[in-house]
Amino acid sequence: LKRRDRSWSSWSLTFPSIPSPLGKNDETGPAMNEMRDRCSSAEYNDDMHKFAERRKTSQALLRDAQKDDREGQLLLGTFMGVFVPTTQNILGIILFIRLPFITAQAGIFEASTIVLMACISSCLTSLSMSAIATNGRVSAGGCYQIIKKSLGNEFGGVVGILLFLSNNFGVAMYVLGFVEALQFAFPEATFFGRDEDGEYKDKLNDYRVVGTFTLVFLASVVYVGISYISKFAVLFLSGVLMAIFSIFLGVFVKTGFPDKDKGVVGLTWDNFSTNWSSDYTDYEGETYSYAMLLALFFPAVTDPLAGSNLSGDLQDAAKSIPPGTLAAVAFTTAIFLSQVVLTGGCVLREELLNNALIVTDVGWPVPHLIFAGIMLSTLGAGLQSLAGAPRLLAAIAHDDLIPALRPLVPEPGQEPRRIVILCGFLSLSVLMLGELNNVAPFITMWFLTCYSIINGACFILAFDSAPGFRPAWKYFHWSTSLAGSVICLGMMFFIYWEFALAALFFSFFLYKFMERQALLKLNEAEQAMESGDVSEEQKQRADWASTMRFTKVRKALLDLKEHDVEFKYWRPFILFLCKIHEVDGTYVPQKGMINLISQLMKRGKGMSFVAGVVKGTFSHQTASLAKAANRHLRLTLQQKGIDGFPEVVVASTIAEGQRFLIQGKGFGVLRPNTVMMGFPGNLESMSSTGKRDYVSVVRDTAISGKTLMVCKGTVDFPNNDEVLTGFVDVWWVFDILPARGLLLLIPYLLQQSKVWRSTRMRLFVVTGFEENHDQLQATLEAMLVAAGIKAGVHVLQMNAKDAPRYTHMSHQEMPSGSNNLNPLHGGTTMMDVAQKAAEHVEDMAVLERDGSFSESPSMNQLTEYLAYVSLDMTNPSPGSSSMKQATEQEQEAAIPENEQMSPSENHITHHEPVSKKNKESSSMGRRGSSAFLASDKYGSRLTAAFKKYSSESALAVIALPKMNRNQNPEDYLDSLSVLIEDLHRVIMVQESGNERVQLYG
Repeated sequence: LKRRDRSWSSWSLTFPSIPSPLGKNDETGPAMNEMRDRCSSAEYNDDMHKFAERRKTSQALLRDAQKDDREGQLLLGTFMGVFVPTTQNILGIILFIRLPFITAQAGIFEASTIVLMACISSCLTSLSMSAIATNGRVSAGGCYQIIKKSLGNEFGGVVGILLFLSNNFGVAMYVLGFVEALQFAFPEATFFGRDEDGEYKDKLNDYRVVGTFTLVFLASVVYVGISYISKFAVLFLSGVLMAIFSIFLGVFVKTGFPDKDKGVVGLTWDNFSTNWSSDYTDYEGETYSYAMLLALFFPAVTDPLAGSNLSGDLQDAAKSIPPGTLAAVAFTTAIFLSQVVLTGGCVLREELLNNALIVTDVGWPVPHLIFAGIMLSTLGAGLQSLAGAPRLLAAIAHDDLIPALRPLVPEPGQEPRRIVILCGFLSLSVLMLGELNNVAPFITMWFLTCYSIINGACFILAFDSAPGFRPAWKYFHWSTSLAGSVICLGMMFFIYWEFALAALFFSFFLYKFMERQALLKLNEAEQAMESGDVSEEQKQRADWASTMRFTKVRKALLDLKEHDVEFKYWRPFILFLCKIHEVDGTYVPQKGMINLISQLMKRGKGMSFVAGVVKGTFSHQTASLAKAANRHLRLTLQQKGIDGFPEVVVASTIAEGQRFLIQGKGFGVLRPNTVMMGFPGNLESMSSTGKRDYVSVVRDTAISGKTLMVCKGTVDFPNNDEVLTGFVDVWWVFDILPARGLLLLIPYLLQQSKVWRSTRMRLFVVTGFEENHDQLQATLEAMLVAAGIKAGVHVLQMNAKDAPRYTHMSHQEMPSGSNNLNPLHGGTTMMDVAQKAAEHVEDMAVLERDGSFSESPSMNQLTEYLAYVSLDMTNPSPGSSSMKQATEQEQEAAIPENEQMSPSENHITHHEPVSKKNKESSSMGRRGSSAFLASDKYGSRLTAAFKKYSSESALAVIALPKMNRNQNPEDYLDSLSVLIEDLHRVIMVQESGNERVQLYG
């Protein structure tokens, strides 16, 4: 293979002389000639051209991925972009003003534990954040974007909003700290003056006014741009470090030259041992405790994520964030601990408690150096918080997770100046609290909630070994994230459990709101996919919980055994064989039959597959059509509110595809137990091949051991927003409990839906003249009462030859395990069942007289009854009624002419449960009841019975008649069509013998 020039579209093929088993040992063999002709064809050249174009596109994408789209923008490294802002945020007002007070109350030991506990939680969160930050490329948006890409929009949005609120509260806290230090350093700097004792006349408003001016200055710097923030950051941090160094140096200087008048005694063992233990006292009317001091200190270490907030301004965020953040946390932790030990050992407890700026007396050489450091630290931390908050909110607004933020989205490459103004006003509103101690607990709770969420989600991803979670940061383990989450949650409830619950509830509300927004966007993306107008970001939506759901489902499927799905409480697991359009793949409505699935699931809590077949050979075209059809079906399921899954396959014929779905659909032992399909709409226009294929699917369903539901309607099945009234009729024809009671369970499940709730169920039982009517009537009533099913019982006595579709099936063709009680092939009759039940249940006449049918039979009686119902009905005893059947002529001769019923008489025995007024009518029409019903062309009077009693019903449920051996598919389908032609809606159920239905306890 040789290349002629550097163009990918210009190639030539030369073949060396090699021994060829298919031709001569040169370049003229038949195989070589064929290959040469193929490679020189226009089709081959076109393929090579397409390959060259794809390669160019791939190279362009690679260049774009490697190219930094921030050309001309000032990019920061690890020190300036991560270490400096993180250190600056941590070394704030708490270090200088509140840590000495905490040491006085808690003592050196407990104060050190407070520092360590807070810093450990911060360090563990930094480890989790480092793992997330190194899991792929980091873009602008800071912590929000980093978490969103790894954990999904919902978690990213929640964390982003919590950090945004924390930063805004933090700005107010830092500004108030600055004002407090300013007025300590310059007592005359007051707007409302002081009284004769030197106390503020209006301290609260003084803080508010000075704070407002300070906040305006910080907002102006942030409004100008990030380059000025980084320049100010170095200046501010330098001043802070100089102040800290001055304090530490002053401790050792004052040890040699103590200033006992100010309480600075220097490092002495007596003072150190005195301040070692705690001494919690009241201060300004407030009783302090360990939890309160922890809440007061925690804001000092609450922003190790400051560096990640500037991720869009870093040269390499993945390389800078982990080391820069951890180095800053370690450095500041050492400073905090040193401050506790040195000031606690150097200053008397009373001065630590009452002098908020005692560090200015400790510092050397001049106190104003400490004042400058305090003010610079507060201004620097406030500046970093005010710089990070707008970028977080801008990223959230850009992703449209909160629609109300859309007007605030900045132009590409522009500073989020409108959001800076918004953040300024929010911080100003918090600033109006006017007291540092009132703001700090809020910041603590927001940050602890945020940290617990980050650690918890990172733990789930790492513990479940999610393939998409591949952090390059190697100093990470899921146990550190778990520990961080537990510590943060524990601290939240330890500090203030009411506020902790409120913060968690607020976070949960945010999560559900953003989850809804994400689902709406996902639905829009699915709709856009139909036209191909969908972005890669929409296709690849991260979801933190997906790995957890997959792990649970995987374990459950592996633990699921065969007997688990054969549980006695049958659930509908339906495979609906639907129709799809052969051109565009859209779902073809079939009289609204798909609505039955969601209505059955209301109480059944089952599952469903809605499956279709694309006819043709498997190719790119048919595969694309199948994908489009799958998307259409998914949207249809969502619109119909159906809990299920779409599936579309490609097959040479529709029947072949449906056969494949029946056999192969499912996973492990979790497979559909019921197949649902529509009855052919127009048999006259249906080809003979189509009829044979349809009947073959019916037969294949029986062979596969699945129940079949064939639906047909002259009117549409109702939508989920309709409400039906009328009757739902169940017909038992020469059979008791067909499909082991499934014919009763299906309408019962439907009636749990609001669509069918207003309907009433009726049970029609067709039996022969040899049955003991009273005994059968009582048995059926007791059975329905015991099953908890409200239905009227109607008994129709009919000759066996009047229902040939149900009595001419050979016994060998019955499904394995069937309990069909057909008297024509030697089965036990319904009267036999009633007699067997009567032998083990108390006398039915007594139960009827005393009204016991209003109560369920005892458990022992019911258990014995059910045991006899489930006996093998194919082995009747010699004395059974099936051995004593009279011929049709003998039955007709036994009916006196004057006792024959007129056509207008009700020839159905009717009984409503627990209704004594109908008991007298139960003796009506026990003989000759079908004599006045017209026969159809197949000699069946059952068709007329269906028409007379169920033609106006909302739904009829009957057993699907079996096809006789000598019957062809055309005649079989025609006979079914004639049988149900007068019914509005009908479900024909073909039992498999494998139904696991128990209507009773």
